[in-house]
Amino acid sequence: MWYSLEVPSGDNEAWSLRLYEHDIYTFYVDEAIQTMKDEDGYTYEFSSGGKSRLYVYVENTSKEELSRMLGVHAFDFHEWEPPEWTESSYGNVRLANGWELVYPPFQEKQGERQLRLDPQGAFGTGIHETTRDALECIVTRMEGKRAADIGTGSGVLSIALAKKGMQVDAYDMEPVTREVEQHAVLNRVENRIKVYEQNVVDSGFPYEAYDIAIINIGADIAVRWLERAGSIEVLPQQIVVSGLVDWSVERVKEAFWNKNYEDVWYKQTNEWHTILFQRRG
Repeated sequence: MWYSLEVPSGDNEAWSLRLYEHDIYTFYVDEAIQTMKDEDGYTYEFSSGGKSRLYVYVENTSKEELSRMLGVHAFDFHEWEPPEWTESSYGNVRLANGWELVYPPFQEKQGERQLRLDPQGAFGTGIHETTRDALECIVTRMEGKRAADIGTGSGVLSIALAKKGMQVDAYDMEPVTREVEQHAVLNRVENRIKVYEQNVVDSGFPYEAYDIAIINIGADIAVRWLERAGSIEVLPQQIVVSGLVDWSVERVKEAFWNKNYEDVWYKQTNEWHTILFQRRG
């Protein structure tokens, strides 16, 4: 049964910890936020004094029991039915070279160039332009043995890298392990992907371990990660940077040029840019 509860804006982490304490892992928060532009792209802030809505799924637990667990009044909880998923909700997406992004319901037989993705997860549906353009770059241009997926989210880029035969380390600051591992199993590449919940900019990161890196987060993180490397020799031969907006592209290109990279592939969809950088020489 799904329940919903109105909660103060900005308390997502506190509610997550409270639910984890009671072994409740199926939930999400619809945050009350305001989207804004900044020099790096888009950002957001929690609406001052606004209310968000928490959605929680529990089995064999009454509303009264749930309210006692979380320390709130039972009448504040409301039963909720999520919108029914239909086959038309997400249409399969044809990528380049015969690759395809496939949504449920899945056929029993899985093609070698199919990327299966459950869109009901918490960390990405694969529909954003940056994800699809990064996928196109992977399936048409990427060859290597070891790769890092920085800001992995749902893990769909890691899945593509793994299905091309690479060993992949997937990094994210959010609690993405369960979702990425489920997608890995769904695509039969669970032996090729390891998930790390860590900040790759402000904590230790083994640059020299990879010949390919994917960063689908935005300009600021990409530049900070790049500049943190002590020397260019420890950086991957190829780096895909996605999630860039019109006004951040030149800053990213300059930063990579200064680290001895050149852009060898580029795609723009609407205002979003994806660039493949390759080390010179």
